[in-house]
Amino acid sequence: MSEILSENPAVVQVFCVSRGESALNSARRDIFTHRQVPALKAATRLAMFLALLAFLADVTTAQALQSSSTGDPYQTVAPPSGFGGFPIQIPGVVTLNQANAGVGQPPSVPDLSLTGLFDGQPILGGNRFRNWQPILPQIREGIDNRLYVFGEFLLWDVTGMESPALVTTSAAGTAQNVAGVLGETETSRLFGPTQLNDGGTDGFRFGGGFWITPARNVGIEAEYFWLSDQNDGFSANSNSNPILALPYFNIVSGQQDAYLVAHPDVGPGSVSVRTESDLRSFLINGRISLCDHGTCCQQCGARDRTDLIIGYRHIRLRDEIGLTASSEPSSGTRTARDSFRTTNRFNGLQLGVVRRSLLRRRSWLETSMRVAIGNNEQELSIDGSTTTLAGTALGGVYALRSNIGDFSQDDFVLIPELGIKFGVRLRDHLHVTVGYSVLYLPNVIRASEQIDTDINPNLIPPEAMPLVGASRPRVLFRQSDYFAQGLTLGGELQY
Repeated sequence: MSEILSENPAVVQVFCVSRGESALNSARRDIFTHRQVPALKAATRLAMFLALLAFLADVTTAQALQSSSTGDPYQTVAPPSGFGGFPIQIPGVVTLNQANAGVGQPPSVPDLSLTGLFDGQPILGGNRFRNWQPILPQIREGIDNRLYVFGEFLLWDVTGMESPALVTTSAAGTAQNVAGVLGETETSRLFGPTQLNDGGTDGFRFGGGFWITPARNVGIEAEYFWLSDQNDGFSANSNSNPILALPYFNIVSGQQDAYLVAHPDVGPGSVSVRTESDLRSFLINGRISLCDHGTCCQQCGARDRTDLIIGYRHIRLRDEIGLTASSEPSSGTRTARDSFRTTNRFNGLQLGVVRRSLLRRRSWLETSMRVAIGNNEQELSIDGSTTTLAGTALGGVYALRSNIGDFSQDDFVLIPELGIKFGVRLRDHLHVTVGYSVLYLPNVIRASEQIDTDINPNLIPPEAMPLVGASRPRVLFRQSDYFAQGLTLGGELQY
């Protein structure tokens, strides 16, 4: 069993549910179930997101038929001068209202075949919403060509958190004093060392912006993304593993030791481990267009544009691991619980550059580099308890009086993010995109990495009085690096 778990770090949940089923078959069944369910959820979310894009593709056609703008806030080359005598509203060009001043009849609906990113047709033709009114008709003239929103489905891979060996077993007949002790020939690991909450996950990213100046050389934008919660786990009981233990290093004796949960000479028992991780991010930027001529690229006629961004960014990475060991000796049930929770809250200044290059009439390529500089507030919460017939005492096994509490510290960090995105215009107001992003968070604390396995057993309830030996475990504040990277699939809706 230990070989299977050690060779497959993705193994995170094993349920030993029946006396007649081997632990190996139970593990294989649960590995399949644990990995298939998140994949099914991700596929469902992606299907819903694509259905939304398909709906928007039809809706935005109506917007194009009743709007005079080109619908692309990133356009860098002036579009055609008009549609059949009705000029497009851009800086320095006569607007529709001006063109129709003094005319009793409103202009006819322009031909969709003449609209476009530059002068090409949209990829998708037809319109089933010809009678729809444009969004925000009262202020359309004020925001035309300047407001945009986007949404993306994320398929990312993230770095997991390292866990020490937390659950062991031994062959039948092993004596109590060496059962589950690491280093003994009969001892095998059931859980750990391994990575938790690693691998693929899905999420969403939404945002939008508005160009403050009609020339679209100064704007403001905001963005928010989250990754779905990742949950790994493990459980075992004495039905399939008669001996269960939680290993640690005894600082009093200077040797490896173990906390017995189940043993044929003591009584049955069970162990469970649960974990959770999630990542969130929010930012708001100012955006300024750069050009050799000192004005926006639309005015100088360049095909590409480069924007400088400066603003604020917030990132939160949160982890949790909980361990429950329940024993049923003749003296009564004894349940020990340990909990470790970590939160990394980053707040800082963000700087970056975004460049969009036009490839063809309907496609473009965008590259971005963003760097956030600021403070990462690291918060660590450790809790533990032991419940018996006599009541509840402070301390479990790895969370004891010496390290229980809430702790925090600050760390100055630099967080880079790189991205590349390819876009294609489907409709005048709708672009579909596919891209790749990578985000790097240095010096973060993860929950399972804060477990100190150097323990003074005299602190395990009921405590020995007076205390002999040092107060261990202790608060560690171990730091590691975190990567989140993967594909993005989405669309941009522009007004």
